[in-house]
Amino acid sequence: MKKRFVKLALLSAVLFAAAPVFAQSVDDKIKSLEQELTQLKEQQIELKKEATAAAAALPTFEYRPGNGLNIEAADKSWGVRFTLESHFRYNFESGRDQVGRSQGELMGRRFRPGIFYCINNCLWELEATLDLDGWGTGNGKNSTNTATSSILQRGALYFHAEDLNPWMPTVQLGMEVQNAAGGSLARQGSGSVGAQAEYDLHTRNNGFNTGRAGQGIVLNWDDRSLSGIGIPGRIGKFQLGMSSVAEGDDGLQSFTDRKDFNAYLSVQPFSQLKNKWIRGLTFEYGSWFCNVDNRANENGCGRYRVQDHGDGGRQTLFDSGADSIGDGLHRAHGPGVVWNVGPYTLRAMGSFQQSEDRGGTRGKKSANSFLIGHDLFLWSPKGFLTGSASTPGSILVGTHFERVNMQVDCNGSSGISCAAVVASGGSAQLNQFHRNRILLREWDLWYFIAPRMSVGTSVLWYDASNLRTGANQAAHNLGICNTPSVTNA
Repeated sequence: MKKRFVKLALLSAVLFAAAPVFAQSVDDKIKSLEQELTQLKEQQIELKKEATAAAAALPTFEYRPGNGLNIEAADKSWGVRFTLESHFRYNFESGRDQVGRSQGELMGRRFRPGIFYCINNCLWELEATLDLDGWGTGNGKNSTNTATSSILQRGALYFHAEDLNPWMPTVQLGMEVQNAAGGSLARQGSGSVGAQAEYDLHTRNNGFNTGRAGQGIVLNWDDRSLSGIGIPGRIGKFQLGMSSVAEGDDGLQSFTDRKDFNAYLSVQPFSQLKNKWIRGLTFEYGSWFCNVDNRANENGCGRYRVQDHGDGGRQTLFDSGADSIGDGLHRAHGPGVVWNVGPYTLRAMGSFQQSEDRGGTRGKKSANSFLIGHDLFLWSPKGFLTGSASTPGSILVGTHFERVNMQVDCNGSSGISCAAVVASGGSAQLNQFHRNRILLREWDLWYFIAPRMSVGTSVLWYDASNLRTGANQAAHNLGICNTPSVTNA
């Protein structure tokens, strides 16, 4: 018993002596683990910061339908944007195939890839857009097609001065600049999201067309609020330009010091109001002042001509002849109104054109026209009378009517014969009348299969009070044009 007691006492003493040492060892391990955990957390936070900084330094990628793919540096020191606008058609046109009237041929109406380079948060921007739609270059024996081969669609430098001061404009200059008529809402609505197939007959053929210029400079004030002067609306666009509109190809010299000018203004005076009946009103007015110089190689307004919208073998409905406008000021003015309420859009525009013919050597010429158009989103997945160009599944229907009046002062005060010889269809023809009234009715149906991408059909019906005779002229070929299409922008 005594020995056992002694052994027990010794064991107890050893255990009591070892207990503090064991406890101290566990605390040290816990503290060590806590320190390691703290270090790991700090390292994790540091790695996260580095990863966040590295991600922030990478370029950003953004795609928007209708705007293309935009790649931009994190500090916005540079950026590049890629776009592609395409529009394909199957043509079924009344007329003779030997003069270019297409039956079941696929046409690339528009195929325009583009690159935009931005510098210094897009204070400076360079645009290089190609026009690769070379349909109908006139290879046929008796072709009357006036299409051109592939060229630049745009080659311009932009200086976004509005980033420095909101009162300053965007300056566009280059060897292929865009004037405001191409942005007119009443003439067509939109080439990529509207129902109308082409611009109106008059302005598409009067030289200005889309406002494409071989070279020039344009000042734009876009999307400016009018609330500062007490008007609850905005300026859509105000533009002043000095450009060689329709005078040769990109960057070509016109060999004249008589400059051409244009001005354009669109206003939405009620856009900031909540009243849906008036907030969608847009008023616009554009003017083109073209100085005809018969010494020049080419004048953008040197001819009065109207051709139909036939994509192959366009038919001439009225033609005063090449370089048939005398020296002096050529004026073209065009007011327009657009009213948008819900799924419906009403468009109305007019155009008035007159040439001075200084000296009275070639006969004064004038023309006028008007257009009334209706677009309606009939259905979308959201229900009837809903939809938009950005909503897949939307159905858009449209129709429009236009009238063009052309007149040449011949056999009148000018004493000039109406039988002036003009070039047409590759051979000399007589301009057998000096006045014409041309009508166009159009019906359209489009289905949007993706945002700003649609398929559909357009039916165009023409009527003219006078048609010239000749094997290649519209008297033999003009009729209904049915054009199924697919478009993407």
